[in-house]
Amino acid sequence: MKNYGWHKFIFAFCKAIAKPYVKYKMNYKCKKYKLPDKPCLILANHVTDLDPILVGLGFDDHFYFLASEHAFRAGFGSKVLKFIFDPIPFNKTKTDISAIKEMIRRLKSGANMCLFPEGDRSFTGATALTTLSVTKLAKTSGADIITFRIEGGYLTSPRWSKTMRKGKVSGSVVRRFTTEELENMTDEQVLEEISKDIFEDAYVRQGENPISYRGENLAENIETALFLCPKCEGIGTLKSKGDRFWCDCGLEGIYTETGYLKGEKLPFFTTTDWGKWQSENLAEVIDKITDGPICSDEDQQMYEVHHAKCKVPVGEGSISIDRGTLRCCGKVFALEDIIKLAIVGQMTLLFAEKQGAMYEVRSNSIRSALKYREIFKVLTER
Repeated sequence: MKNYGWHKFIFAFCKAIAKPYVKYKMNYKCKKYKLPDKPCLILANHVTDLDPILVGLGFDDHFYFLASEHAFRAGFGSKVLKFIFDPIPFNKTKTDISAIKEMIRRLKSGANMCLFPEGDRSFTGATALTTLSVTKLAKTSGADIITFRIEGGYLTSPRWSKTMRKGKVSGSVVRRFTTEELENMTDEQVLEEISKDIFEDAYVRQGENPISYRGENLAENIETALFLCPKCEGIGTLKSKGDRFWCDCGLEGIYTETGYLKGEKLPFFTTTDWGKWQSENLAEVIDKITDGPICSDEDQQMYEVHHAKCKVPVGEGSISIDRGTLRCCGKVFALEDIIKLAIVGQMTLLFAEKQGAMYEVRSNSIRSALKYREIFKVLTER
C-alpha cells in the first residue's frame, strides 16, 4: 500500500506524543493488546472526539480509520490529516459505497482498520445500535474482528458539553473473533455478540462505581441534547449556564460532578433516561402542534457541500421544520426529497437531497441539531 511505512511511523509517533496528554487530561488507562499477524477490523464504541487516539493506544500496531467527509473540507488542515493518517472519508447523510469498498481494499491488502459502528457519538450516554453491514464487511474482507470498549468517556466529554471534565477513562479489548469463528456464525449472531461487547451505558457504570468528573460550566449546552421539556413539553425551550439548566415553565436543575441531574421537580436524573423519554414521546408532542413550524431557530448559515472537497455559502437566516418541509436560509426542501438528516459535532446539520445536492447548516447561537434530526425521523418514518 502506498506510503504504508510512513503511515505506520507517524501513527506510532503521534501516539507517543498523545499518550501523556490523554493520561493527564482524561486520566486514561488501557492495557496494550498485540494484534495477530493478519488484517483485523477493530470495532469500538464512540464516545469522544479523541476516540481514534484512545483506541490506538490500546494496540501495538497501526490501523487506518474512517473520518466524516467534513474533516476533508478544512483546507490546509485537511491536507495534513490526509498526509499523516490517510483516513477514509465517509458521507454521514447516505450509505457510502465508496468508503466501504476502500475499507475492504485496505483490509485485503493486509492493513488493519478501525471502525466505530455507531457512526455517531451518543448525546445521552448509551451506545447506539450497530447494523448488519459491519459483520458483512468483516466476512467479505477476510479479516478478524477485535472488539474494544471505552468506559468513562461520555462523562468525561459529553457530546453536548462545552468543556472536558477529569475523572477516569479506560479502554480495553473485549474479544477477538477469528475468520474461522465468523464463518461458523450467522450475521445476526455476530451482530449480537459485537453489540454486547461494545455496549456502554455511562450511568450503569456510575451506579456500579461512582466517580466524580470535575470541571467548569458542567451544564452549559445541555439543551443541545435535552431538547424536550418534560414539564411543559416545549421543544427547544431549555437553557443553561454554569452548572444550571432551566425552562421558562419553572423546571430547573443542576448537572452534578457525578453526571447526575439534580432538582426538586425533575422527573429524570440521568441524560440517558431523559433522552429515552423524549424519543418515546416526541411523536405525541408533534401531533399536538396543529399549525405553523414544529420548531425554528435564527442566526443560521447554510452551505452547499462538495463531498470531501469544499463548501460554498448559500445564505444566512432562519431554519424551521414543519410536517412537510424544511426551510433554511431562504430555501425550501420537501421532507420527502431529503435522504437523511445527520449531525456533525454538536450543532452542525448535514442533509442530502435525493437528486444529489448536499448541504451543511451551522448556527452562531446555541440550538439543538438533535431536535431537527429526531423530528425529521418521526415525520418521515410514519
